[in-house]
Amino acid sequence: MTHAVGTEPEPDNTHIDPPPLGPDSVAWSVFGDLTFVLGASRRLLIDVAHPIVATGVREFSVFESDPYGRAERTLDMIMGVVYGQEEALATARRLRDLHRTIKGTNPDGSRWSSLNPEAFHWVHASLVHGVYTQQKLLGRGWRPGEAEQFYLEMRQVGRLYGVREQDMPADWAEFCSWFDEMSATKLTRSDVTDRVLAVVGSPQPPPVPLLRNAFLWNRTARPVAGRALTLITGGLLPPALRAMLGVRWTRSHQLAFDALAATSRTALPRLPRSVRMIPQVRLALRRAERNTRSQP
Repeated sequence: MTHAVGTEPEPDNTHIDPPPLGPDSVAWSVFGDLTFVLGASRRLLIDVAHPIVATGVREFSVFESDPYGRAERTLDMIMGVVYGQEEALATARRLRDLHRTIKGTNPDGSRWSSLNPEAFHWVHASLVHGVYTQQKLLGRGWRPGEAEQFYLEMRQVGRLYGVREQDMPADWAEFCSWFDEMSATKLTRSDVTDRVLAVVGSPQPPPVPLLRNAFLWNRTARPVAGRALTLITGGLLPPALRAMLGVRWTRSHQLAFDALAATSRTALPRLPRSVRMIPQVRLALRRAERNTRSQP
């Protein structure tokens, strides 16, 4: 989860922890498929558009120097909380504990903490909104009532890693209104959002031996990957945020994104689960199936 700073106290973690999610949850069916990877840069960009989160990322994040390592660590943590079952609470506590040590003093003498309640909740909220959006536009879509149930389940997830109950809107409709209001009044373009877009537009070579060749990557794959990632990121953003963050968007961009999204919606849901789900989730699903079979 992205670091966040501010002058607010840490969340109240004295609540009774909710139960972890299980195989019968909506989240298990939609959260960890390939759309999660496709939507990663959109989620990060919306994270850092919050000024408090941007400050923390500016000081602590390694998204430029180690983007794939950061992504893998984030996946391990978040998927561990959503799919971890009996290990979910321990993973959530590790995630929260990682943020406890990230704190300091602002130039004006005020203190900041990575567990600033508003910013900590915002990162969780951008995750929820991002999964909803990427599944709607790139995945199998949402059946009646699923988005509402998904949101209630993600409130459970937020509580597991310490988002305060009072900070989270009570239901999906309230959350959508709150998210739109936050986007319109709290988010801003900064050097950090520009740096995220720069990384998206010119990605580092992935940890694949053939693509680590700098000449091959820079002359062939990098321009194509950068354009594709920028197109996906821009297409997943609401138009107002796209304009505010300086993402260039034309009719040609929209047509290209619509074609890509239609292909994704058609192809991804038809893939076998062993291909469609990311590795961390495949392991969790196999573990859940083994546990079910071993029960009398």
